[in-house]
Amino acid sequence: MGSYFLRRLGKALVILIGVSFLAYVLIDLAPADPAQVIAAQRLGGHPNADQVAWVRQAYGLDQPLLVQYGRWAQQVLQGNWGYSIRTGNSITAEIGTALRYSLTLALWTLSFVVVVGVALGAWAALRPDSLWDQLMRWATLIIVAVPEFWLAFLLILLFAVQLGWLPSYGAKSGWHLILPLVALGLGPTAQLARLTRILLLDELGRDYLRTARAKGLSARRALLHHALPNIVVPFITLLAVQFSALVGGAVIIETIFTWPGLGSYYITAVEFRDIPVIQTTVLVFAVLISSANLLADLSYGLVDPRIRLG
Repeated sequence: MGSYFLRRLGKALVILIGVSFLAYVLIDLAPADPAQVIAAQRLGGHPNADQVAWVRQAYGLDQPLLVQYGRWAQQVLQGNWGYSIRTGNSITAEIGTALRYSLTLALWTLSFVVVVGVALGAWAALRPDSLWDQLMRWATLIIVAVPEFWLAFLLILLFAVQLGWLPSYGAKSGWHLILPLVALGLGPTAQLARLTRILLLDELGRDYLRTARAKGLSARRALLHHALPNIVVPFITLLAVQFSALVGGAVIIETIFTWPGLGSYYITAVEFRDIPVIQTTVLVFAVLISSANLLADLSYGLVDPRIRLG
């Protein structure tokens, strides 16, 4: 277990280094001159050549790319993420605030996905080919096909504009969480419901459950006590994938609903060419996704003793 953890941790670190370097290189290859952008943001107006040259030297942008990346990576490892060009504030403090909002949205959404998705899939598996089962399959198929941003606009139009029941922007109360949660979570909920139904139907047809049913065990108890525990491994895999999708989808959803999380923070940084914020935010996204996949890999051996991590 220990050697497996070290190997997976090593792979995660290699991925993080690759992602951070790729983000650094792509920003350097962008048409806009970083020194020009920084000078325009810090000095205002249209900086002259001397001002741009001063910024390039002050920020070390006249050094080779590998030297710039090494200096930036060293500062990141020391916890010094620099300062935002747009606001002048510490990136560490700004990302800490944005991350709190993003994790709140992601965890509530993931809880909604797990509870509703498993319940719908289990209910359909207990009644295969019934009217409810057919309605659930068609409804989830349609929901999966609907883009998140289009669903978000529909929710705003119906519940915020037409009915006036829910706020459509901001994060002042729990009511502001509902629409982005639904927009972000309906697609993963539909996917989880379909997967749960398929896995449970396969499990309910196995010999050990037929024997349990023949001994008088009800279908509901057989599902809860025997079938559900045996589908935990693919369930964990899907959860890790869905968490990664939630992190990526939050960039669009947070921007639409003006939710002050990492997604909207990243989009604002891109609009203002805030290069230090862009680099750091991409790295934080990579850390979140890699951590979710690492936890999923490590949990397999804990939830299923038949799996040996070596």
